Amino acid sequence: MGSIPHPKEAALATTPLRVAVLVSGTGTNLQALLDACAAAAFGAHVVVVGADRPGTLAIERAERAGVPTFVLAVSQFETRAEWDDALTVAVAAQAPNLVVLAGFMKLVGPVFMARFHDRIINTHPALSPSFPGMHGVRDALAYGVKVTGCTIFVVDDGIDTGPIVAQASVPVLDDDDETALHERIKTVERQLLVDTVGTMAREGWTITGRKVSTP
Repeated sequence: MGSIPHPKEAALATTPLRVAVLVSGTGTNLQALLDACAAAAFGAHVVVVGADRPGTLAIERAERAGVPTFVLAVSQFETRAEWDDALTVAVAAQAPNLVVLAGFMKLVGPVFMARFHDRIINTHPALSPSFPGMHGVRDALAYGVKVTGCTIFVVDDGIDTGPIVAQASVPVLDDDDETALHERIKTVERQLLVDTVGTMAREGWTITGRKVSTP
């Protein structure tokens, strides 16, 4: 991966950074972003919210905020590739500068990845590269770590393997179970996501190898 600067005019213009958000569930991260975007100084605006399943609270949150929405379930299509094509078209129609996967429980495909290369970020409830995959919190507890946390990373072709944008630590308490620890991680994750998107919107970003930086 080379050095790919985010266009400065997109970050520094009076027009906010255009952000697309993909969701699958309740949308607490989405709500945190929507709340932050209400302040003009934040520098970003959610232009579309898409879900991979109908009836999500996240879509209801977006609709209440007046944000355009769509739902594209994989089951609506004969192949996963057709779903990927449709997802790409739906998101690209709103011309986002950044795509945020906010609890999105599907892997985006190669067409989507190519269209939004180095402009997709995701969150993971562990300190990458440790404990990738669906059970990062459970795996960290089982390993006996004393500190875990959350990671925001640029999506690549792997599972939670992309260049790291930001991280925050969360202590593991002696009486923690998976639910309690995950809830504390989620609280930190929401703030980290808001801070990261705001910084990317206002400052831009550059990816050089595995290093992500804001000018």
